[in-house]
Amino acid sequence: MNQFEQFQNVLSLEQKSERIFTFKPDTNYFVGQTPHGGYLMAMMHKALVSVLPHTAAINSNVLYLDRTDAHDVELHVEIFKLGKGTSSGQVKLIQQDKINCTFTAICSDLDKLDGFNDMPTPLPDTYHDFSENDFITMNYDNVQKGFTPSFIQQLNLTVHPEHSWWLKKDFDRSGEARCSGYIELDGGIPDQFALSYFSDILPPVVTNKYGPIGWIPTLSLTTNIRQLPKTQKLFIDGVAKDLNNGFFEQDCSIWDLEGHLVATSRQLAKILKSKEKLEK
Repeated sequence: MNQFEQFQNVLSLEQKSERIFTFKPDTNYFVGQTPHGGYLMAMMHKALVSVLPHTAAINSNVLYLDRTDAHDVELHVEIFKLGKGTSSGQVKLIQQDKINCTFTAICSDLDKLDGFNDMPTPLPDTYHDFSENDFITMNYDNVQKGFTPSFIQQLNLTVHPEHSWWLKKDFDRSGEARCSGYIELDGGIPDQFALSYFSDILPPVVTNKYGPIGWIPTLSLTTNIRQLPKTQKLFIDGVAKDLNNGFFEQDCSIWDLEGHLVATSRQLAKILKSKEKLEK
């Protein structure tokens, strides 16, 4: 089974009733003891469009309220609006009688969208800086054996040489909090669920500026899926520019290799105990 087929397989949901689904988180898509946020987002995306008459969440917002673990999860779907061109609703991820995440989205059919196109967003400079062969496979095991999260091992992700923080010995705080790279699931062109997954795939980009500073939780994630890609491999670029009281926004853009912007996302994240770690 290739990576794309494996990802499609883990998106399987058991339907308990018309608007309730259940699944057991797959530990191949974890960060430590916690399911990866983009993986959970893809599961909630799948549940919502299983109920609504449209196939893709073109705009979505996830609130990560509490940690999820390896126990069984229920997804409760609520419909907000049913329309011809768009529909909307919400999914609550419930584990042990507690709401851990919510996913609220506007859905449509990407293959039926038909409107005027202008003002394209080009691939960033980091795409042109180096040959693809110079990009470095993401692997944290030189920092600590077994440190590479399991979800990273289920895809191909190579990172811009200047953003490969796990190979650095010294960190220049005057540099960018940025991470760019090539990403793919071997075996298939990414669908709408893979784009949800990829929208949260990069590590916190502040790590490239400050080094490894522990757990940096995502609190909310807003994603816009603009179109389906035409290539299996994609280019991704994540940037953070303002760190305020430990909180920062991380903006991510994803292109296919024909230069089409396929998805964008913005997340709010927090550096825990930021004063203790960064005031030096």
